[in-house]
Amino acid sequence: MQCGCHCIKCGSTKLKSEQVGEIESDGYFDIHHTCEKCNTHFDHLEGDVFDSCKVCGYESS
Repeated sequence: MQCGCHCIKCGSTKLKSEQVGEIESDGYFDIHHTCEKCNTHFDHLEGDVFDSCKVCGYESS
């Protein structure tokens, strides 16, 4: 999945993406990204950063 996003912490474009929710009628859906460079996990639209995420199973190291 490619979206052209950048890590909100380090700016890297090397992101692992996970769809988290249903596709809306307008075609959009929520995505969580994990930066492969600095390991920051964040919400694509809201910009929230997570130390852990039950939806994706992410745990900070």
